This record gives sequence, C-alpha cells and structure tokens, in this order.
Amino acid sequence: MVLLGVYLTNFTIGSKLSTWDYDVVVYLGTLPKIKNHNIKVQVMRAFGEGAARCGVRWLVDDNLQNRKVYNTRLAVILGWVGMSYSGPHIYFRDAIIHQQDLTGGKVMSIDGSCFKFHHKHENMWLRYSLDNVFWNSGNYANKNSSDKHWNMIKNSLSLVETSWSNDGDNILICLQRDNGWNAKGFDQEAWLKKQIKKIKNLTNEPIKVRAHPGDLNRDRTKTKHDWSWVNEYDNVELIDSINVTLHQSMKTARCAVFYNSSSSVLSVLKGIPTFVSEESAVTWDVANHNIKNILDPLMPDRTQWFNDLSQAHWTLEQSQAGDIYRHFEQYLPT
Repeated sequence: MVLLGVYLTNFTIGSKLSTWDYDVVVYLGTLPKIKNHNIKVQVMRAFGEGAARCGVRWLVDDNLQNRKVYNTRLAVILGWVGMSYSGPHIYFRDAIIHQQDLTGGKVMSIDGSCFKFHHKHENMWLRYSLDNVFWNSGNYANKNSSDKHWNMIKNSLSLVETSWSNDGDNILICLQRDNGWNAKGFDQEAWLKKQIKKIKNLTNEPIKVRAHPGDLNRDRTKTKHDWSWVNEYDNVELIDSINVTLHQSMKTARCAVFYNSSSSVLSVLKGIPTFVSEESAVTWDVANHNIKNILDPLMPDRTQWFNDLSQAHWTLEQSQAGDIYRHFEQYLPT
C-alpha cells in the first residue's frame, strides 16, 4: 500500500513488540468526519472513557491533520476495509490494521448492529470484535454465551422470537451493497441470476427481489444499480425498497434468500426459513446453504445462536463503564 509510509511509526518490520506506548488507542481518524455530536464519535470516545476507568494507558486520537499510528496493544477503529476503497480515513484503517499485524497488537472493530432493523440511538447495540469483522473469523469473545445479553436486547428493542414456519406465498431474495466489506467483491448480479434460475428449476412459486436501501441514490428516488431486468422473468417481481420496509417485505415470505447480509437476522427472528450463500454470514449456523432445500428447508434450534449473537453486541453505557475492554482484555498481548 503506497500510503502506509505516511502513517506508520518507526518499528522493525516483522518484529513483535514486548513493550507498548499505550494499552488502548482509539482512532477517530478512521471516521470520514469528526463532529462531537455525531453518534459515531460518541461511541468511539465512550470506549476511551471505559479504558480510563480500567486504569490502563489510553489515548483518543482525533488529529485528522496528522494521522499517526501508535504502538499500542489495542487499536480501536470504526468499521473495516473492503476489497476496493477510497478516502484518507479508509487508507488510515488499512495502515492501522497493517501495523497491528506486524507488531503483534490487536485491532478492535466497531461495526453496525445485526438488530439495526429495530434501532434507535437511545437503545443502540453495536458489534465489537478483534482481528476482523467477519463472523466466521473475527473474535467476538462470544462462544457458548449465556442468555444475559439476549434478554437485555429483547427487552430494550421489544423483540419477539417467532417459531419457525414454512407458510407464506413467495420466496424473498434480499440484495446487499456491492461495495460493503461483507460482499468481499462478489458479482451480485451474477449471483442473483443464479439464485433465480436455481429456484425456478425447483418451484413455480412467486419470487420477490428486494434491493438494498443503501443502494439508493442521494435523493432516495431510485437505486444506483438498475435491477429492472428482474421483472423480465416470469413470476419474479422487483420490490419497491424505497417505500416498502424490510419488515413489510417479509410478511408474506415463505423463505428468505441472502448472500451474507446481516438482514438475514430478521428472517431468522421471524421464523422464516433462511438461506445464505457465504459462510461469513452471521446466520450461517441457523440457515440453509443449498437452494435445493427450498421446498423442505432446515429449521434448526436457534437458542444458543441468539445467545452468541447477542453477546457480540454492546451498548454505549457498557463501553463507558469499561465492560467491553474487560471482556476482551484476556485476548490482548502482554
């Protein structure tokens, strides 16, 4: 990466540090903009407050004019790095990840909630992980968790687990953002055509396709990508994702099909048999992986999965209290 030299501090390439300048550095420079009233800034500053309460050496770095990477046991960033990207804040994320890997430090990513379909700022739950943001390889410190966090999330968001049901009169295919890091550069149009073909070879049921609302243009009047060709298929309909919510789209769905979108959490919660194509999907353990099962989908027990998924989520207050740092401290280098 050409820009790494702009950010990296002095250290021996390939060396692992035995001493650290800081235990925690929170990098506000991984945001595109810094505004004190911005909820993302509040979230990141809260982690610094929590580290302070734990009595460790900490720094919240908000210098955008001179972005610098420090020698720290834990680097806290917002988001991750996709297959293709632009902007100084994304290059800065890449530089931080690169240095932490070389020195043996850890990177903590703060990522969006899997329950964002029911989110309000006053009861926000966000994901925190070490190493990366992908469900099958990031360390969320959440294996075999109790139901404590799940009960807290259910109560704060008024969520209800609906029993599995194979009712409904259509098969819903939900798309995702092409440029998101979860997509990993896959060809979404080719994937969609393949799913439609496979489903139509097995059943004549109506298929509804929902474009990702994040794929809308600036005035939110149409999607950036032209999906109108979907309507050329017999018995396949492109849903109006501008005016029709994800909840509404799922009301009549018998099954829901995704690549690896976290929106699949809602279909699992609603008891709609779920299909995902990529193993980093958060719902992989409770979803079907082969369209051939579309007529008789698996409906596995979700109990432990709900517990583990919820343990990966934390509130602003828990962060400020130092609960997140304490939970992950055992995984940090000495």
